[in-house]
Amino acid sequence: MDLENLVRTYLIWIENGQGKAKSTIDSQKEDLRLFVRYLKEEDVQLEDVDQVFLQGFLDSLSLRYQATSISRLTSTLRSFFGYLNIFYGLKDPSTLLQAPKREKKLPVWADGKEIDEILKRFDESPKGILDKTIIMVLFCCGLRVSELCTLKQNDVRLNQKQIRVYGKGGKERMIPLVDACVSQMETYSQTIRKPTGNAGIYFFVSPKGKQLNRQYVYRLVKACARQENLSPEFSPHSLRHSYATRLIEKDTDLRLVQELLGHSDISTTQIYTHIDSSRLVDTIDTALPSPCFGSDCANNQDKNEQDEDNDC
Repeated sequence: MDLENLVRTYLIWIENGQGKAKSTIDSQKEDLRLFVRYLKEEDVQLEDVDQVFLQGFLDSLSLRYQATSISRLTSTLRSFFGYLNIFYGLKDPSTLLQAPKREKKLPVWADGKEIDEILKRFDESPKGILDKTIIMVLFCCGLRVSELCTLKQNDVRLNQKQIRVYGKGGKERMIPLVDACVSQMETYSQTIRKPTGNAGIYFFVSPKGKQLNRQYVYRLVKACARQENLSPEFSPHSLRHSYATRLIEKDTDLRLVQELLGHSDISTTQIYTHIDSSRLVDTIDTALPSPCFGSDCANNQDKNEQDEDNDC
């Protein structure tokens, strides 16, 4: 079998048959490039690949790649061999692969005050209006960067205060807009949005009139984070985390948060309950005095009892 041709047909299948996002397709393409190169280096035919060989391939990458990358590559191999099993009848040696455990880290996010400080920095120049609108939509709608860049003009319904978004797998969801976001989007749309050519179908266009790309958004958010002394790990996706955290803080039902974010599994959404709990602990630590022992505590006991009697 022509391995490289099989990879090409597989990538076409996940794009057209499964509706995978371009970023996912690009990632899997790179994963499979590494796998094909390893097969050639080891002079092994695809039909002869077994679980031991695949595990050896993953283990060989452990010194050069992080656990998250190897975990993603494991998922790619499972998907690829599942495809080969279904359409070509090849055995699937990937089902029992052991991926490294991914460290569970709380997402980086910003609170409302920090976002307000970012928004105050933008002027009324064309670029200032565009950049401010990007930040507001990411924060007020919880969009992924790919969803922001591919947001269509006819899916923006400012008179109804909502936008229609197509997420992973082409899954559709409606996002309500707050008044401030509607006002900013109207300002952008009516004053500086000047698309050229085919870019007219997209709501967001670059200063040159082209479709907005991920690199522009990434550089913008990173610059804002540096100006406000936010975490070096702060990224466009952190604004999505900030949106979700804000909803949880306001006691929004978790199922509704899942729907607004476009998560297929509610377990993905539940990470934001941990963020809220973590923040609560920090708040309590700040608000309450440290436990005291010995004479200091005894000396203050009478005063504390008097204070309790005076509480309203």
